[in-house]
Amino acid sequence: MLANQHTPAPATTEEPFRYSRAETVRLLHDRLHPDHSDQSTRHAAHAAGVPHTTLRYWQQRQQRTDAPPEWSAFFESPAGLAFLQQLLLALHLVFQQHGTAGIRPLCLFLQLARLAPFVASSYGAQQALAALLQELLPRYDQEQRQALAPAMTAKDITLCEDENFHGSQPCLVAIEPLSNFLVLETYRPHRDADTWNEAIQTAVAGLPVRVIQVTSDLAKGLQTHAKEGLGAQHTPDLMHVQADLHKATSLPLHRHLETARQTLVEVQETVRELVERYRLHQAGIRLPGRAPNFEQKINWAQQAETYWEQQVSLRQERQQQVPEAVRGLADDYHPFDAQSGQAVSAASMQQRLEQRVQTVERLAAEAAITAAGREKLAKAKRVLPRLVASLVWFWHSVRLLVESLELPEAAERAVYEQLLPGLYWARAAERGRTAAEKKRLRGLSATCLEKAWTAGGVLSGLSSELQEELQRVCTEGVSRFVRSSSCVEGRNGQLSLQHHGCHALSPGKLKALTVLHNYFSKREDGTTAAERFFGHKPADLFEWLLQRFPTPARPAKRRPKQAKVAA
Repeated sequence: MLANQHTPAPATTEEPFRYSRAETVRLLHDRLHPDHSDQSTRHAAHAAGVPHTTLRYWQQRQQRTDAPPEWSAFFESPAGLAFLQQLLLALHLVFQQHGTAGIRPLCLFLQLARLAPFVASSYGAQQALAALLQELLPRYDQEQRQALAPAMTAKDITLCEDENFHGSQPCLVAIEPLSNFLVLETYRPHRDADTWNEAIQTAVAGLPVRVIQVTSDLAKGLQTHAKEGLGAQHTPDLMHVQADLHKATSLPLHRHLETARQTLVEVQETVRELVERYRLHQAGIRLPGRAPNFEQKINWAQQAETYWEQQVSLRQERQQQVPEAVRGLADDYHPFDAQSGQAVSAASMQQRLEQRVQTVERLAAEAAITAAGREKLAKAKRVLPRLVASLVWFWHSVRLLVESLELPEAAERAVYEQLLPGLYWARAAERGRTAAEKKRLRGLSATCLEKAWTAGGVLSGLSSELQEELQRVCTEGVSRFVRSSSCVEGRNGQLSLQHHGCHALSPGKLKALTVLHNYFSKREDGTTAAERFFGHKPADLFEWLLQRFPTPARPAKRRPKQAKVAA
């Protein structure tokens, strides 16, 4: 063929026409309607605009379905098909995307539920649906952020940040603790300050929020990111301080107690042996060798037994006192006193925390902990000034909020002495250690709020608009005291379980889990994290997905297996 000779393009072939399953079900359901029972199949096909042979084939396929006729009649109806679509979406969303179930358990469920004659239950068909869901969830998130962000009230927020590892790359996690909204959850090659800065800036782009505080451990990258990258206050996580104290003391105290218990058992056995030998000696049964002074030996052994019994009791008490002192750090680290409800100054806070740590140090020294344990104690003690500094920052930021309202002096006094403590303990009471403690703190909160808004008081005399603004400002103020990043630690635990169940978390799966956490999981009050964060209710995730979820495919037609020909 010459180089300039024209080569005709190959003829295009049309795709074969196929009726969708929804159309098939609708037409067949109309054909079987009681009002059309007197019509012939040919007449019904002509009225529906489909070939007679096609409609006849649909009827024969339904009759050959390996299922009870009642089931076939329901699932081959528009209502039955809609039920199958919702069921399949719910299975994938709850168990495969939100949970840790794989594709094969879903296939097995469809088969055991006897739905395989109506839904394609093969691995390939279900895997395609799972992949589609992972594509739809980020689209939903992007659409909702664009819709909710413009109507969102501008606000200052705190972020609890930490890293988790699911392989070679760290997973950066940042949560807004008040709403429990996942602002950031992504894989990055590094976890230094520059990486955190870029990730957070990308995550909050388009949102009317300003990060004023970061609560985390004392990782250098996180501290630099908070102070220099965001210009925010870095608040140490109290939980890590308590963890260091536990690591420094729990094992040495346990070993100290076990040593005393083992020695006591040995001494008690010695006493029993001496008493038995003395009894035999008095009965005239002489053992080889010179008889010892049994009374003196038994007396010494009994004295040793009494000493080690006291040591066991003392070391048990010591082992209980250390956890109580460590828990006491959490009891003391509040901006308001848990008994009187009054504000706690920085000097008082420093004294309280130092007393708790000194108690741990004294008990640890009596247990003769190792050098590594003493280093952990010193590390925890070095964090105390930073905790006090965070309290100072909290009071400074709260005063700026209250002073912006320009209240009378008497009203400001009522705010600091009554309203702020009442609002704070109303939130903190839900995190009480026991039911009795929660009840007591709720009572303290109710008492403070009742005094604040009492009839004839200075606050009740303010205008209704100013009262609403005061309530909003004070609620925002007390929410700025974030002493722990337990929300992000809990999220890391959930991700670890997901990683363990799935053997690996791909970026797509991680994004799907983030969207489900923000828009699908609900608290007892029925609100999602996104609703609490944006202040407006997003579109229902399940309904949004259902509108875009495909109609369930029919199972593939079984092909007869060819007989093997003997060689």
